[in-house]
Amino acid sequence: MGKIIRKEHSKENPIDNRDIDFTKADELSDEDIEERAKSDPDSLPFTEEEIKEVKIRRRNRDND
Repeated sequence: MGKIIRKEHSKENPIDNRDIDFTKADELSDEDIEERAKSDPDSLPFTEEEIKEVKIRRRNRDND
């Protein structure tokens, strides 16, 4: 299993991706990416039932 990396970020401390090599990801086709996402048990797509239950909340601008 891969290593989980957590990075805290905010407007004052944005995510710094300079240390990530995106070369392999850039070489993948959209179909490859979709197939890999579908085969990843941690990235399974929502069911129609789950989509109906999604609640979208706007972020409170006072807490930015």
